Amino acid sequence: MIVFACTKKEFIDYVNEGIISNKVYEAYQNIFKKKTVFNQIKAWANSLPIMKDILINLPDNVGITIEYNIPLTSKSVDMIISGYTKDHKPLIFLVELKQWTYARVIKSVDGVIRTHIGKREKNVLHPAYQVLSYANLLKGYNINVEKEDITIIPIVYLHNYELEGNDALYNIKYKPYYSKVYMFGKDDKDDLINLIGSQIIYGDNLEVINIIDKSEERPTKKLLDTINNALKTKSEFKLLDEQKVIMEEIVTLAYEAYTENKKIVMIINGGPGTGKSVLAINALGYLIKNGLVGAYVSKNMAPRKVYKNKLVVNDNEVCVNELFKSSGAFIRDKENKYDFLLVDEAHRLQEKSGMYNNAGENQIKEIIHAAFLSVFFIDEKQIVTLNDIGKIKNIEMWAKKYQAKIVKRELISQFRCNGSDKYLDFLDSFLYNKRYKVNFNFDFRVMDSPQALRDLITEKNTNNNARIVAGYCWPRKSRFADDQDYHDIIIGDFGMSWNLKHGEPFATRLNAINEVGCIHNVQGLEFDYIGVIIGPDLKYRNSLVVTDYKERSITEKSLYGLQVLLKEDKDYYENLADLIIRNTYRVLMTRGMKGCYVYACDKKLQKYLKKMQAKALHL
Repeated sequence: MIVFACTKKEFIDYVNEGIISNKVYEAYQNIFKKKTVFNQIKAWANSLPIMKDILINLPDNVGITIEYNIPLTSKSVDMIISGYTKDHKPLIFLVELKQWTYARVIKSVDGVIRTHIGKREKNVLHPAYQVLSYANLLKGYNINVEKEDITIIPIVYLHNYELEGNDALYNIKYKPYYSKVYMFGKDDKDDLINLIGSQIIYGDNLEVINIIDKSEERPTKKLLDTINNALKTKSEFKLLDEQKVIMEEIVTLAYEAYTENKKIVMIINGGPGTGKSVLAINALGYLIKNGLVGAYVSKNMAPRKVYKNKLVVNDNEVCVNELFKSSGAFIRDKENKYDFLLVDEAHRLQEKSGMYNNAGENQIKEIIHAAFLSVFFIDEKQIVTLNDIGKIKNIEMWAKKYQAKIVKRELISQFRCNGSDKYLDFLDSFLYNKRYKVNFNFDFRVMDSPQALRDLITEKNTNNNARIVAGYCWPRKSRFADDQDYHDIIIGDFGMSWNLKHGEPFATRLNAINEVGCIHNVQGLEFDYIGVIIGPDLKYRNSLVVTDYKERSITEKSLYGLQVLLKEDKDYYENLADLIIRNTYRVLMTRGMKGCYVYACDKKLQKYLKKMQAKALHL
């Protein structure tokens, strides 16, 4: 959506008259019927006049668009310069303007950098990542960009910044983004002028931006081909048994909701290994392929990153980003913005969103509000933090408030743990003190030491598909978060590092076999083999498996705020903490498709586990 547009000549005139920021602000108010923050007006006043000298040699009828709203987002690109090449082909420059004077690397988060904005330092997106994501959204969702073959060139102009080759903005961790974007500092003005002038030879009188603005916002053929090829060629995305039946029903309901303009909420209940994630990814691909707009949603970043990377073909990573959204991404979305939303790990949904859990009202409500069809994939036994509200009764409550049609289905067939439903019964017997007598056809072993567990998992890691995980009973020291040689987890003479904070996800990083993951790295994912270190928060006392929340690390967030809550209702929150610890180990011990190997820090629990294993093998 265009907020403000004019020709280059008009832009120069407005700058010379000192009214360019006023013009943009008036247009903003007319369109959005509201005021913007003072800092935004100040940014227009400080940055837009800088572009006068950059544009001075271009034809007078070159198009200038300010604050163009990117499809399917609430984000706007600062400036678009449009025109035609020497061959009369349409071209636009996306220009991200920054007033920054310095930046610092943030190692622990992908695509994020630290700089001073307003009156304080903030963590913000790297500007190359920011403008590159805008470019790829236009390429992926603007039909006319593809149809008219409009070239898009993303640019970052830091007009107050002394940009050097060894600058933080050029740190190697950001190379996947800045290698695809032109970045200019305050001393690169001539280079910027030459780049734009060499590409735009003829003005367009705003024709190109109007073509873009009038386009239908649907997935382009290039994006559809990217997803379709990945789903066809990757065996882990094949559907079996009732997965296929439910997949067809999701498709039917999506078209019913879309064509009849009504809300439908589908709840798909299934235990670990029943194929919830595979089903969600297939539904995403099929519905997108057939022209509907939607996304795969999860609370945890780990499954989003892993599945997104599996759909990437020919380095199109940012192009598919908008198909993978956090559960907190829908706070400000208008009603029915999406045709569908597929919510994986729905048991992990929370009330509040944002870095400090202080934004929004309720994630279940916001998701149902934002889509015609909301599909919730859920397993209530995987609720693992005090903040998790993803229960079927809560989803049904919000669905009824929106007068949505409710459809409930069950996934039963077990495709993980060597297809052994009996292994899940064994875990329920162990973790929840249920008295099942079961045997199972699954490679489960209780190891004599954490080192023996590590050695076996390392041996099994032939395809980078074996991992070691643990209950969060050892603190992570943030200053060593990127040091694999620092041992957070110490058990006797055994030591290992928690998973590194930066780079590829723990589930796919090549050297992650030398790190220990936690619940947040692996929930929603699966491996060939999993090694589980059971921390001292799970014990065996008086013939029962019991929990001890005091053994949890203070740096772990799943029980954050428990001490305060215990003062409100001691019995309720002690029982909830107990359930969370048991559920955590159930999740960890069901990540393996071919085998699970465990070691328990509590000696009595270790002995009990060996006894249970022996019984299961001899039934």
